[in-house]
Amino acid sequence: MSAPPGAAPEPPKGVFARHIEVLAAIAEADAPPRFGELAAMTGHSKATLHRILATLEEEGLIRADPRGGWRPGLRLIAFANRAWAGLDLRGAAEEEMAALRDATGETVRLAVLQGTEMLYLAQADSREPVSFRLRVGARGPAYCSGTGKAVLAFLPPARRAALLGAIPLVPHTPRTLVVREALEQDLDAAARRGFALDDGEQAPEVRSLGAPVLDRHGVPHGAISLTVPAFRMTREDLLARASEVMAAARRIAARLPPTLTAEG
Repeated sequence: MSAPPGAAPEPPKGVFARHIEVLAAIAEADAPPRFGELAAMTGHSKATLHRILATLEEEGLIRADPRGGWRPGLRLIAFANRAWAGLDLRGAAEEEMAALRDATGETVRLAVLQGTEMLYLAQADSREPVSFRLRVGARGPAYCSGTGKAVLAFLPPARRAALLGAIPLVPHTPRTLVVREALEQDLDAAARRGFALDDGEQAPEVRSLGAPVLDRHGVPHGAISLTVPAFRMTREDLLARASEVMAAARRIAARLPPTLTAEG
């Protein structure tokens, strides 16, 4: 359709926009659209559409339907699943986080693994004069935090190994585990007992105990943590709260839709 008289012509679509347009047409169709239908829906030439479809298929974002046409690919479904899980996770966790905060008097955090870092989705702040306030949306290292170690401990072995190979183990404090073998042993111990401990590994004045929120296959969607000032709670006192943190994580998992599966 031509632009109205006097209106500036629309700029040509970029490569990314053209790929998204085709992907959206496939994802939103009631039935797997065939090549001719996609060409009519998008207005792309045959050569351009062939290139776009080949790229999307190679990336796992679409797949050919055995009866003809194209369907969303498994990778696209995994992306959508992860996005919904993140939204549902925060909603499922808020009440439990507040209850755990009220029971312990200390800060409770919720985070998910994004890349090689933890992304913090929510926090129930301690009402004590000294506490640790964190901006929602902030990121932090996975290998030396309570939430991060709780997630890493429960990842499938191949994915954990790949992540540890990609994470530079930088010492944040003298307690940070920067030898991979020592970190792996610590994560194995966390997996056996059901929770992870950061005893001054990320910041010397902070202790954090994290428990994973597991899907029905035992793969973590994310983790919650009880985060405390070291002067206010000893290691032993924090460990004594482990059952409460794990119970809260299990109740959060029970609130998630049963069809959701964490990305492994």
